[in-house]
Amino acid sequence: MRNSKKYTVISEILCLFFLLLFVYPLVLMIGKAFDNGGIGNFVRVFRFFDLWKNLRTSILTVGGTLLIVGFCTSLAAFSFSKLRFRGKNILYYVFLTGLMIPASSLIFPLYQIVRLFHFNNTPLALIFPYAALNCCFNLLILKNYYDTLPSELMDAGRIDGANTWQIFCLVMQPIARPGLVFVLIQTFLSAWNELQMGMIFITDNDIQPLSVIPLRFLETRSPGFTSNVLYAALVICLVPIGIFYVFASRKLVSGLSAGAVKG
Repeated sequence: MRNSKKYTVISEILCLFFLLLFVYPLVLMIGKAFDNGGIGNFVRVFRFFDLWKNLRTSILTVGGTLLIVGFCTSLAAFSFSKLRFRGKNILYYVFLTGLMIPASSLIFPLYQIVRLFHFNNTPLALIFPYAALNCCFNLLILKNYYDTLPSELMDAGRIDGANTWQIFCLVMQPIARPGLVFVLIQTFLSAWNELQMGMIFITDNDIQPLSVIPLRFLETRSPGFTSNVLYAALVICLVPIGIFYVFASRKLVSGLSAGAVKG
């Protein structure tokens, strides 16, 4: 009993330490954003750049990525988990090898593909690379989630005369919704925060994603530009993802827990 209480106290202290470790930079950034100018620092951000165009690019990019990842990973996870076909295991492990490839090593070939299809300076230049890079990990999570669902549900659907597509859409997919929600949340966080491809694939400053804006501020030499304005820009970039995470945090934890346990 004493040992369990001791471990509980130690775990709580460690949790508090890591909480402070991650929260302190955020609090410092918000404090700096309101220092020496207050709300005026945020006004200057919009005066330096037209952020609405950048926000539009981010929304289109993330939205397109979510559609592709959600559709493709759902079909692939269901197929690898519940269907039988030749070479299934080999093909599944081929997909998982994508987890071992660093994203930075794919920048040049992806850039060549973007140029080949003339996607430069359009949201499509980011949508397809983001979707491709997010599919492997999310396939692993969602496939494990489907593994926890009883196969008897498919047998019951076949008895009722449903084909495979109907079983997927009407039986399995509604039950697997928590896992899919986690996949979409994780993809949203990854695509919204991505920086490197946003800088390379879209060179037009007016339509670059919102995550690139703080770096553009560093290049600004306007007399009204201060470090406090830069912090204000960082806060503006974090507000949408902060709001999203507050409302989606429960689904994120439940989906991750369910996908991590294989039945």
